[in-house]
Amino acid sequence: MAHPLTVLRAVLGLSQPEYARLVARAHDELGLGRTAARREKVSRWESGRIVPEHSAQLAMARIHGVPAREVARLGWPFWLHLAAGDGVPLDGARDGPRLYLPRGGPRLPASERPPGSALPGFALRGDRLAAQVNGLLARLAGPRPALGREQAAPAAQVAQAAQAAQAVERIDWIEARTGALEQQMLVSLLPARLLLAAAHTEHRQVTHLLAAAGPGGATGRRLLLLSARTALLCSGFSCALGELADAERHALTAVRAGAAAGDRDVSATAMTQLARHHLLASNAADALGLLRAARTAAPDLPASTALELHNCEASAFAQLGRATEAARALDLAAEAFTAADRAATGTATDSEAYRRFVAIGRASVWSFLGRPARARPQLAALADSLTASGGSTPSPYSALWFLYVVNGHLALGELDVAADAVHRIRALTGELPPVLASDLRQLLAPHRNERLLREALDDLGTTRTP
Repeated sequence: MAHPLTVLRAVLGLSQPEYARLVARAHDELGLGRTAARREKVSRWESGRIVPEHSAQLAMARIHGVPAREVARLGWPFWLHLAAGDGVPLDGARDGPRLYLPRGGPRLPASERPPGSALPGFALRGDRLAAQVNGLLARLAGPRPALGREQAAPAAQVAQAAQAAQAVERIDWIEARTGALEQQMLVSLLPARLLLAAAHTEHRQVTHLLAAAGPGGATGRRLLLLSARTALLCSGFSCALGELADAERHALTAVRAGAAAGDRDVSATAMTQLARHHLLASNAADALGLLRAARTAAPDLPASTALELHNCEASAFAQLGRATEAARALDLAAEAFTAADRAATGTATDSEAYRRFVAIGRASVWSFLGRPARARPQLAALADSLTASGGSTPSPYSALWFLYVVNGHLALGELDVAADAVHRIRALTGELPPVLASDLRQLLAPHRNERLLREALDDLGTTRTP
């Protein structure tokens, strides 16, 4: 696994000599004196052979926006996780494996994604992802954290517990707002960008409270579960905007927080959502591994989560060309849809959201298997459901799902229908997310000589990039 300093340096796009010069300049600006800017020092820090002097760590902390007190509190190399976006430790030990919650840090803006890049910069893939998931499953297999009473603690921890108790009303309000945002996850008139900003705000507040209260006892577990829920919201809305690297980071946080809280259902839901992100990045093998882990974590999944799991599984098998297994997974998704629809709150929006999941699952499977004609009915139903005037409420995922609609009709040679779909989603969203607008332009670019698609491209050209 790469050293966190290596990851931070890569995010900044700097070579080891360039990073050494940046540290030396920050060291001097802080009034800590002059220091040699040598590549060898950075190489030794990243290899783990030596620990940087405290003054050099302060210079790095300035570069990455980490407070000096966190450098002293967490020590090397743990404070680097704050800068990398992995943040507050969920366990108290200084040694051994550690779990982290994000606190922000450097991000590659969507507008700076390399042109034409198909895959996002996921943090964990392959063996590294499997190792982390297996560790979290082992944690879930252990005793569930006790609720109802706090453990006896030294004076400093007692003071922390008192501070956490004073925050109960604040936690109540965060839970209420989080519940309201969860109602907006699949159906909402609000743009996904605004919903993501609201979810980020709640997640930061939870992380701040967790850092103050600690993860122990009833209050700590309640905050861990809130952290998982708000991270899932951030993950879902990031995915709806096409920002898959951020979506993956938040989903990993939700898995970690759910495991730290000992909640199997939340962890399984987060693993399933993480699998969806890997599918969108055409990483079917890792997606299947995550779905197996979700089943292990919670064999009796809620019907709505089971629906998403079977849909993801069907798409993963289809990506790998395993048609029989994909068809079986679609049948299981249909059964889960019936159960989820029966267990829904009774509102039309719940039922419609589940129907959209079924439609996009079937459409993606037949598209991956190279049989777009089988996908046509689902694509048409999905497009009509999302854009019918005076019909059901649209979804934050509308723009993302319309990529399937446009791609499917292009594969069928139905250029006029594909162009119409672009205009419809443009009218529905008002302003397409920049990443998804870019993906649509790439889909349409080979057909720019066709008048209808050229007009659709012109319509996309009016989308402003923040």
